Amino acid sequence: MSTVQTRRVRAALEHLGHATNSELHAELGDVLPELSLTSLHRITARLLERGEIGSVPHDGRGAIFDARAETHDHFVCRVCGIVVDIEIPAEAREAIQEQLGTHLVDDGLVVRGTCAICREVPRAGEPPAP
Repeated sequence: MSTVQTRRVRAALEHLGHATNSELHAELGDVLPELSLTSLHRITARLLERGEIGSVPHDGRGAIFDARAETHDHFVCRVCGIVVDIEIPAEAREAIQEQLGTHLVDDGLVVRGTCAICREVPRAGEPPAP
């Protein structure tokens, strides 16, 4: 049995697809104004532990939760941090595994790059990308 708060957190994550606790907290502010970040952290940790949600391997920005619990691959923009689900073909996974030898590829793979939006926006002192 889940609480109203847990159901709302799940619904918000389903809506967002991928989110940090801070992003979920902001999304839930109008419907659950009494929900503290500490309580939200406990809820997402419990959902993750029960296998009801997934997480995205990250580079230190904090935990990024995934509405999809099953293992899958992601693209992460190195500029803005947007996360997009992708599917790396089996042949590519096998080639990566071959290069790694005894190091197993048993989790979702993460491809990092620059998203289309960030390629359009010039950074300070740089011309826009072609």
